[in-house]
Amino acid sequence: MNSFRGGKVGLIVCFLMMTINGSFSQMATSPQSGDSQDSKQSDQQNQGTPQNLPNAPSSSKPSLGDLGFPAEQTQANPQEQALLDKRTHMLKIHQRLGFITLFPLVATVVSGAGAGGRSTSKTSRDVHAGLGSATAGLYFSAAYFALRAPKVPGTPPRGQIRVHKALAWIHGPGMVMTPILGAMAFDQKSKGEKVHGIAQAHGPVAIVTAGAYGAAFAAVAFKF
Repeated sequence: MNSFRGGKVGLIVCFLMMTINGSFSQMATSPQSGDSQDSKQSDQQNQGTPQNLPNAPSSSKPSLGDLGFPAEQTQANPQEQALLDKRTHMLKIHQRLGFITLFPLVATVVSGAGAGGRSTSKTSRDVHAGLGSATAGLYFSAAYFALRAPKVPGTPPRGQIRVHKALAWIHGPGMVMTPILGAMAFDQKSKGEKVHGIAQAHGPVAIVTAGAYGAAFAAVAFKF
């Protein structure tokens, strides 16, 4: 009996010792698992959030001031822009009127062949004079927009524009002289007289003027 009781007491003591040891082992391992979870969360946060390195390049683009351009050079000038817009608008009108002038100019030259002979009628002379007047009116209207267009400082004419302006010194005076000489020739023919004196230069001056005008138009309409 005594041995049986002694063995039973030993079993109880062993069971208690094992229970106590299991509790201590759980208490010892639970903080380590928590630490591992915290370390995993911190690693995930570190992976999702970029580190702010002191020498990392900035993602923003450099401004013109950073490149060395002064502020007064980078800001738009409203006055200069308005001047440029006005000049562009007036030169566009000049080009359109210049193109329209070509049609009555060619018609005037063609009709002039039948207005200067001896057997020409008054109607043919009137048609020629009317076409010449229309040509002169359109020409001087186009010239007005070219001369009145504001100049932009520091932009000298170049290339074909220089040719266009140089030819204006030929067809400009020619367009002034041609109607005057034409009026003199018209008056002489209306009186039944033969065209004489300086009025005889009406035809040659008109041809030179028309040729210079056509070349000036081609200088800006086509690229050479």
